[in-house]
Amino acid sequence: MDKKITDSGAKAYQRSDTEWRLKPYSDWHRTLDRRLLMADVDFIEWRYHHGELVPVGVMEVSRVDRNRTVTPGYLNAICRRFEQRDMQARIARKVAAALQTKAYIVLFREDCREFWVYNLSDRQGWQHFDSVQMELFLKRLEK
Repeated sequence: MDKKITDSGAKAYQRSDTEWRLKPYSDWHRTLDRRLLMADVDFIEWRYHHGELVPVGVMEVSRVDRNRTVTPGYLNAICRRFEQRDMQARIARKVAAALQTKAYIVLFREDCREFWVYNLSDRQGWQHFDSVQMELFLKRLEK
């Protein structure tokens, strides 16, 4: 099987279906003892530094609800969900600390033309980016 590559030379998504192949395991794990905690980290951003791969950010990614205006209240609700309702913020910070980097929430519109980024590690407010600015933000992440 040939590896699919994007126009920029990056590895492309390799599957043509939309099946969530990990759902059976996730569903099964939710039936286990409550002390067995499991959470995923959405993405870890990496860079080459002197020929070595180094992590530069732990990303928890969430999409803006369709046709939703992003207000300060909406952003605050995202933070509350990550910080209070779910374990995501605590886990992302712990993973980032273990990797000696920072954790972020990346909120995006479905068309990837608009982004909001919250620094979970420093608990710093939201930054608003268009797609070009978001790429620049990602490029600035370093060890």
